[in-house]
Amino acid sequence: MITMFKDKVYLTFCCGVSFLQFHYTLSTFFYLFVCFPFFTLHLRNFRKTGYILIFVMAVIQTIRDKYAKLAGGVIVLALVGFILMDATSGSSGGLFRKSTAVGSINGDKIDYTEYDAAIRNREEEMKRQNPDGTIDEMTQAQLRDQVWMDLVNSRLMKDVEEKLGITVGKSELNDLLTGPNPDPVVRQTLANRETGIFNPQEAASIIAQVKRDPTQKAAWEAFEADVVKRRYTSKFNALVAGSVYIPKFILDDQNDARNSFANINYVKLPYASIPDDKVKVTDDEIRKYMEKHKVMFQIKEGSRGIEYVAFNIVPSSEDSAAVFNELERLKAEFAEAKDVEAFVNRNSNTPFPITYYSRTQLESLPNPDELLNAPVNSITGPFYDGHNYMLAKIEDKKLFPDSVTVRHILVKTKDKGLATLSDSAAKARIDSAAALVKAGMPFDSVVVRYSDDYSTENPNISGEYTFTLPQKPQISTEFGDFAFEGQAGSSKIVKVDNDSYSGYHYIEIIRQSPASNVAKIAFISKELNVSSNTNSALYAQATQFANKANNAAAFEKTAKEMSVTTARADGISENSFLVNGLGSSRELVKWLYESDMGTVSPIFNVGDKYVVAKVNNILPAGLAPINEQTRPILEGYVRKSKKAQMLLDRTKGKNSLEAIAQAEQQTVGTADSINLAQGFIPGLGNEPKVAGYAFCKSFKENTLSPGVAGNDGVYYIKVSGRITASATGERNLPVERQMIEYSLKNSAANMIMNTMKESAKVEDRRAKIY
Repeated sequence: MITMFKDKVYLTFCCGVSFLQFHYTLSTFFYLFVCFPFFTLHLRNFRKTGYILIFVMAVIQTIRDKYAKLAGGVIVLALVGFILMDATSGSSGGLFRKSTAVGSINGDKIDYTEYDAAIRNREEEMKRQNPDGTIDEMTQAQLRDQVWMDLVNSRLMKDVEEKLGITVGKSELNDLLTGPNPDPVVRQTLANRETGIFNPQEAASIIAQVKRDPTQKAAWEAFEADVVKRRYTSKFNALVAGSVYIPKFILDDQNDARNSFANINYVKLPYASIPDDKVKVTDDEIRKYMEKHKVMFQIKEGSRGIEYVAFNIVPSSEDSAAVFNELERLKAEFAEAKDVEAFVNRNSNTPFPITYYSRTQLESLPNPDELLNAPVNSITGPFYDGHNYMLAKIEDKKLFPDSVTVRHILVKTKDKGLATLSDSAAKARIDSAAALVKAGMPFDSVVVRYSDDYSTENPNISGEYTFTLPQKPQISTEFGDFAFEGQAGSSKIVKVDNDSYSGYHYIEIIRQSPASNVAKIAFISKELNVSSNTNSALYAQATQFANKANNAAAFEKTAKEMSVTTARADGISENSFLVNGLGSSRELVKWLYESDMGTVSPIFNVGDKYVVAKVNNILPAGLAPINEQTRPILEGYVRKSKKAQMLLDRTKGKNSLEAIAQAEQQTVGTADSINLAQGFIPGLGNEPKVAGYAFCKSFKENTLSPGVAGNDGVYYIKVSGRITASATGERNLPVERQMIEYSLKNSAANMIMNTMKESAKVEDRRAKIY
């Protein structure tokens, strides 16, 4: 479309120029090649020639007068067309090119490239911290929201930090990276992978290596920037916390409140004594109430809601039978298999270690007792564990302790595939270590002198470890076999060889927990998945619903006809990726904000569900609207207010509790030892207005209060006595101040940040891009 527009404008421009050129060329042609030769040839007949010349010039002048403006106008229009075409083309030079800003804070724009780079950096950080973890759609949605909030906070804090003079210098950054007290994330990220201990020299070496790698430059700069940002935040928090101070008059007020008590007599006129149908509420009354109590009904961020039906994509009975029958066919082969591990690897969807299992480890399965009691070489199953169908082959049975504590000395011959010591030298070294231990040398001294498991980064001089039975498959086979099968007090030198290291262990078994029955089990599992036939049937059911429920009224009717349950999801913001009760679906949220009230959606695939939704609620920012969803709540506030006024009007002129109680068929109640600090009134519950009257200094004892509109009714009270208990012992003002300041100091920075956000002009445009 844009290309066609360009071509037309260009053609118009060329035509205009050509017309103008033709106009002046024609004039010149007539002057040079018609008028002048004609005049020369007919010089003898000068009078006739002059008349003809005058006529020709008049014609040319007419052309100039009538069509010059037309040609000029055409050219001007063409030029304007070129400007507009370029302005709306979206190119870098366009006047009205599409903005790439995802939002702004007080006019300071956040560009898409900055936002997207921050997301990628956060993803890489998550991968560094958890290399085996996956970032699913829901995690991605949460990450995007977190990055956005971080960018908002950093923009708001930038000006504050400059005014407060908060800085982080180069030397301070070095201390955060390689100092004795590094940034917590640095400590976690650069700690030794094997020992988990942070070593500043090792961290400095890693950093230098990373900086030399151009492929990691950007990631490292982002990591450093995060370290600096956290330091800025910690300094700001410390400044704010340091500014918190509780003056003595507040401590005195709180001390008085803790030690003040009152006894009252009261009459409660419950709101429930007036039936709801006797109190009509109009929209005009609701609007007036909302205007009077704007803070209660102000919506800071607009949201929408849906009513939906979900068709769960779950396996059918046919799918279950197919997997069950497949495992049934494998039973005979499984029983006869010579290489059980290879057979399991070929046939199992999920790898389970072939190892010894205690009853505790088998608790998650539906049949732990059956597995432990089955004879050796028997096959159990198929059985369903809630996710998979499984077969189990009982390989062996033994008595094993649930946990063992050992101490050891290690001499390595290889470390991560690299040779460290010859086998003969390693054997001689471990024999020497064992001999010294048996000769009475302290074990920790031998560990420091001989063991490769000891280093300044891993200063475990005792060489002692405790392993549970579930950990047995994760330690070296030879080590684990002796630790769990040997006797407490025994010792042995074992040779180990695995992918991580090779070498010799001298092991002493210090203690073992009581032995229990365990079984060595090989598992084959088959996932129970939804077949294509089942999936098609479920989609057809969703399609049938969507075709019938093509408007708001039909949605409700079709749900009843097809006996499907409807659910609601409210509070969905325009930038949300998550839908309450369903999961992550940006497509559904985008549709919601592109649709009108009552619109029914097409079918969305959300997680393991097919979803058809209806726009059920639209709450724009500002004062809450009065609609089908909000009216019952708003009506309740107004109805309570009207009931309170009705009760107050009914009791006008009554000057005693007894008279009010008799007129309203209520009783006079008593509440003793009301404490001002608690606000809870025995027999009445949480009624802060009543408690306030009980301790109001201008409200005299033994006088009738005006009607107090509380949470559950209108109250009339009379204070029969107030008591100020004397504090036991001398007050400790520093402790009182510390107790109050503690929570304030922890929350003060967040309170200030929230206030800054509320007063800032934050525009979030992510929904326009994502």
